[in-house]
Amino acid sequence: MATKRKKKKMKKNQVQVPFPVLLANILVLVAVLGLSYMWLCSRCDALGKEIGDRESKLATARKHLEDERDRWSTITSPLNLERTIKKHRLHMVMSSEEQRINVRYQRESDSASLAFNK
Repeated sequence: MATKRKKKKMKKNQVQVPFPVLLANILVLVAVLGLSYMWLCSRCDALGKEIGDRESKLATARKHLEDERDRWSTITSPLNLERTIKKHRLHMVMSSEEQRINVRYQRESDSASLAFNK
């Protein structure tokens, strides 16, 4: 029987330098910090834009509120009320002193104590 020849594996003479674990950890940490910083900056920009949009909506709402208050004060002015009463042919006079009811304001603590005393 013929014996099988075993081929010798030729090892190449290469120098293998192990990659330092500390350097790998530092590179990963720098990459994570960089990505976190970029995410935080983009989030801040998005929030800034949203704040700007909401401030413009608030300014629009305040202007609308001021316009409505002006319109309401114009409508309820004494001169316009008299015109409206005449326009609708209503005969209105101020009530006499006997017909008026005066309502007094009670503090919240007084009404709370009355509720507990009942």
